[in-house]
Amino acid sequence: MKTYEYDAEIHVDPESGGAYVAFPFDLRTECGKGRLKVHAAFDGLSYDGSVVNMGVRNADGSVCYVIGVLKAIRTRLGKGDGDFVHVVITEAKEEKP
Repeated sequence: MKTYEYDAEIHVDPESGGAYVAFPFDLRTECGKGRLKVHAAFDGLSYDGSVVNMGVRNADGSVCYVIGVLKAIRTRLGKGDGDFVHVVITEAKEEKP
């Protein structure tokens, strides 16, 4: 399993309060999927979620894949819109039934 490590800016939607950071790679090229279950860490705080396309676009118009940053995590880190976090993402192992 590949690990991705990078720094990213937190983006908070002022209407919903939801937040995300961009995944700076083309998920389809990297994994052959448009959605990927992952283990993530934001400045060391663990989170299990998914990297997805939520309709966000990069400046060049290409698809921007994102992962959500829970309010509880942002509160613990004391970070919000425009702040940067260190992100570590590893694909979650699929569980067999």
